[in-house]
Amino acid sequence: MVSAVNVLAVLGVLLAIPHLYRIASFVWLYILRPTSIKRYLHGPKGGAYAIVTGATDGIGKATAAELLRNGFNVILHGRNEAKMQKVVEELRARVPEKKDADVRYFIADAAQGGHDFEKIIEPFKDLHITLVYHNVGGSDMSGLRLDERTTENVQGLVNMNALFPLFLNRALLPHLRRNAKSGPVLVHFVGSVAGDIAPPRLAVYAATKGFLESLTRGLDNDELFFDGPTGVRYTYLAVAAVHSDNHEAPIATSVTTPTTETFAKGIIRRTGCGRRRVAPYWVHAVMQYFINEVMSDGMIDQAGAEEMRGLIAQAKKGRIM
Repeated sequence: MVSAVNVLAVLGVLLAIPHLYRIASFVWLYILRPTSIKRYLHGPKGGAYAIVTGATDGIGKATAAELLRNGFNVILHGRNEAKMQKVVEELRARVPEKKDADVRYFIADAAQGGHDFEKIIEPFKDLHITLVYHNVGGSDMSGLRLDERTTENVQGLVNMNALFPLFLNRALLPHLRRNAKSGPVLVHFVGSVAGDIAPPRLAVYAATKGFLESLTRGLDNDELFFDGPTGVRYTYLAVAAVHSDNHEAPIATSVTTPTTETFAKGIIRRTGCGRRRVAPYWVHAVMQYFINEVMSDGMIDQAGAEEMRGLIAQAKKGRIM
């Protein structure tokens, strides 16, 4: 006869399996797994290209530098040409060993509507693009409620964070499928933990990030299962706080808030990991586990509100510590 102790022991093992699997998966992804970035260096003699939007500052600029170091040519996006030209010079100085790499760019204000995306990509449509990082985006710490915002402000947030990457991706897709015939092609949408917790005063921004995560899944299913696989895949990058000097009130660097350079290295390390959603930085992955699996909605909402009160107050003083 089976004893109660044996039953409980078996039950304990069964309950422990998902947690053990999660721990093993974490160790593999963030410690043991070698990077897959070189898989995307395929194509003709001219080399592979990576597109990075929002590349004149912060995460975008740091990611562009890492891509250059790993042998990619880059196509950068920004909204100010003079600033972009300085960034191109800076990147060449930061990565002198890749002085022969092709660095191109295009200029467009992502917060504005009405772009001709076919015209935007026309100069690049024959290049062998294998990686795309839809990094452009932004929020504000003005503390305004939805009904206190102007129509232009709301439209700008939606355009920049959701519609610009959506329509740019639509224009690129036929060319990405063509390039995928010689090897894998990967498109990233840069998201935010705000999409998970929807903190007060950031409702529109959080909604655009939730949109990008759903878009990632839907587009990946399109390319993988419907008439596919086409070789084009999608990943949503789940981002928490990152220190960047370009912010009007930058958050100080800490264990939970890495520099853009550290974060960009995480993006490159996790590129091609096979997950539709991944946190590039390991501490952010731990934080998101507790948010999504451990904490109650009430705890998250209350903590998010307190955090936003502090951030808004400090932003108004021009400094976030």
